Amino acid sequence: MTYSDQSSDTAVRTAGMIAALTYIDGVGFHGVATSIAKPSPTINPDWSTLLRNAGTAVASITWPEDLHETVETFVAAAGQLAAALEKRDIESAKAPAREVHVAYHALSDGGWKHLSAAAGTAGSAETPEGADKHHHDHHGH
Repeated sequence: MTYSDQSSDTAVRTAGMIAALTYIDGVGFHGVATSIAKPSPTINPDWSTLLRNAGTAVASITWPEDLHETVETFVAAAGQLAAALEKRDIESAKAPAREVHVAYHALSDGGWKHLSAAAGTAGSAETPEGADKHHHDHHGH
């Protein structure tokens, strides 16, 4: 599909998904979850803002139907984790850190696959091995 083939609503939805996915792909959820799980975690004071912004970016757009449950899980866990970090409550942060990390991978993978299929590039760049490399090497995961 080329841009000229898209309706205005579809183009806006596509742009919103690209923006949200690009933002969440840069947050570093694996690093957050790994740090919080350590016996003596080091908490970055910027994490709560990054998490709240990620939740806002994801909640503010319309996602494909098959990702709605993942979106809800992601937004809820990001909010819970941000609140726990703001209180410096590491024990309360552990479960939502794991949950948002898992939901992030599902949302990012699913979102990019949806965009790839809509663009007609499905299968050209995404493979399970390539998707794993995308999340674990490129973003320090």
